[in-house]
Amino acid sequence: MAFTAACGSDDGSAEVSNTGETTEAAGDDAVDGAVTTDASASGEDAAPAELITATVGVVGPKSGIAPFYFTESLRGFELAIPEIEERFGVRLEIIEADDEGSPEVASREVQKLLNETEVDAILGPAQSGPALQVAEIIQRAGRPWLISVAAADQVLDESVSPNWGFRFQNTNQQAIDVTADLLFKEGNTVGIFYSAEGYGQSNLDSMKTTAEARGQEIASEEGFEPGTPDLTSAVRRMKDAGVNSVFIAVSNGSDIASLMRAMEQVGFEPETKIATQTILTEFAELTTPEQRAGIVIPDPRDLTGAAYTGLMEMYEETYGEPAQLGAAVFPSYSAALAYGQAVAEVGDATDYEAVRLALEGIAEFDVNGRLFETPFGATDRSLYDSVASTWYLHEFGKNGEIVSLGHPS
Repeated sequence: MAFTAACGSDDGSAEVSNTGETTEAAGDDAVDGAVTTDASASGEDAAPAELITATVGVVGPKSGIAPFYFTESLRGFELAIPEIEERFGVRLEIIEADDEGSPEVASREVQKLLNETEVDAILGPAQSGPALQVAEIIQRAGRPWLISVAAADQVLDESVSPNWGFRFQNTNQQAIDVTADLLFKEGNTVGIFYSAEGYGQSNLDSMKTTAEARGQEIASEEGFEPGTPDLTSAVRRMKDAGVNSVFIAVSNGSDIASLMRAMEQVGFEPETKIATQTILTEFAELTTPEQRAGIVIPDPRDLTGAAYTGLMEMYEETYGEPAQLGAAVFPSYSAALAYGQAVAEVGDATDYEAVRLALEGIAEFDVNGRLFETPFGATDRSLYDSVASTWYLHEFGKNGEIVSLGHPS
């Protein structure tokens, strides 16, 4: 797997691909090409005869405690539909399924999509817990599986063959490989705050494994349930452990805001604070500049670069509001483009094995001006990798805006 930015790169730097010309951003197209229904609906709109039609089940917590994961997955996918029709002659019909944030409900809904609605591909579930629950079901059914948000490494077993999963989001372990160098500097005492569900637990397990492999120790671990209103006890225990370097593996920006308020109340001021991209949901508007100060966010995308910000502008023009979690929009948009390209190559969305092989064999695809070269293979199912020099570090500006710090030094 490899990726590169086109001329006019993701970060405005001198990274240039061998393919030459810059691809223009997708622009202001609306999502009129999308056909969105409930999972129980049949979808009566007929596609134009010249277009190849594919149905995709989009699964996420539409009515769960974190509905933005569903909304951003759905909208990211929708935004790519006009471009897919124009570039590839493929029409994507979306069938929505609400997993309520529950692994058990996700299992039921995915089986319904596969066996009753007979969708051609699955996008999601958006959260790691439900995605872990349905992984075997989708692999056994043999349909292309587009994993666009769920980041737990265990969601996708790359040893499975044939493997129907393709990951368009970085994994927890990839982020942790980059993060560990920042956390475990000489003289640092490391602690982890994590949300007590699939996402947080996966991050915790990955960081513990990484620390052990590096011969380093984690001094304190504090988990809490999403929505816990008072985190001062957990923060006080972390402070008492002498921690001065904190990893925040929490799945909801509002919970991280509660954590920062508790840290301010207790007077806990670690020198290093590393958060995952989930902090970008609701966090900035719920915190003060002082509470946001010093938090570093690693990401394989330059969140201030042209490819990313251009997509965020397209999102706001289309939906009339800014994205809550652009880090979910971008991979869902990427997944749609890759899938549409593969279906176009095969000419038939129902030839599932051929579509899977076409996804594996993509030589290059363009995501709003950022070019990804040979992103997948028979044993490489992830768009990104853990090479620190290709990642970007970010922080919050005074007004809550994201500022790029460039690549790790």
